Amino acid sequence: MAPSRPTVPVLQGPLPAGAPVLVIGATGQVGRHVVASLLARGARVRALLRDPDRADVPAGVERVRGDLRDVASLRAALRGAGAAFYVTPHETDERELARTVLAACEAERVRLVFTGVHVHARNPVTEAVMRVVMGRVLPHYRGKIALAREVARHPLRPVLVVPGNFMQNDEVFADEIRAGRYVTPLSAKGVNRVDLRDVGDVVARALVDGDLAPGAYDVSGPASIGGAESAAVWAAELGHPVAYLGDDDELMARTFARYLSGHRLADWTASFRVLRRISMPTKPRDVAATRELLGREPRDFATYVRDTVTAWRAEEQDERADAGAVPAGAGAGTA
Repeated sequence: MAPSRPTVPVLQGPLPAGAPVLVIGATGQVGRHVVASLLARGARVRALLRDPDRADVPAGVERVRGDLRDVASLRAALRGAGAAFYVTPHETDERELARTVLAACEAERVRLVFTGVHVHARNPVTEAVMRVVMGRVLPHYRGKIALAREVARHPLRPVLVVPGNFMQNDEVFADEIRAGRYVTPLSAKGVNRVDLRDVGDVVARALVDGDLAPGAYDVSGPASIGGAESAAVWAAELGHPVAYLGDDDELMARTFARYLSGHRLADWTASFRVLRRISMPTKPRDVAATRELLGREPRDFATYVRDTVTAWRAEEQDERADAGAVPAGAGAGTA
């Protein structure tokens, strides 16, 4: 066995005042919640963006042009940062991209917090068995499982935040839900679902406070919930029926293809077909660990749905107000 590489010295403890945090993937599903949590903590946020001028990021975020496939731009974006966040994208070269981020963070001596699909256990034999089983059940995720293991073993000694099924996945199909159709397959026995706002808060703590020891941390929702139950929660909040249609493979394929593409479409299609057949029970120890990480109770699915519907209605009101606004000078008589 080759000797292990020495640990890379990086910043320990709280970030120095003014030291930026680089968020890679700041406009993505996970990254935007990390950005929001960092800003709420008063952190200085720097975002790596392919097109800074057109990127949808909040005011106050430092926009830096760069690309993971351009190592020089990534190194430049990391320079002077105290910490960085990275989540694996749905790309065919995801493992090479992760190695690029690891190498750049190592070169710049930057603390790394990573989020992805990671199989871990205290007992190495148990972990090995879990990894084999997970790879067989979800073959599309073998690359992600392998790269997360590589990240976990890297001399940077990163923190890995490992969430359950995202509640916010539902928003990809918001138009379908509003129309009364819940097409996402989920086991009737329930799948643990976590609010990405909670994930963002845990990641921000790891990035800014630096008080989490290197290693993997599961972030769990308070309960498992199935597809039909998810549809019922949406129906109650929206005030109209929402039918669970997750058992219709043809409908799922058509709907997923309408809202997803590329590697992400393949990953989601494969994984949700599995999640229709198997449950993901909620473990009390994971909920307790999440509670400790957050310093509060994790958000439940009903709270997520209520907050989301409230935001949708506010957006609709704003759109109606804009549509009904009278342009300056309109209605005035002309001589």
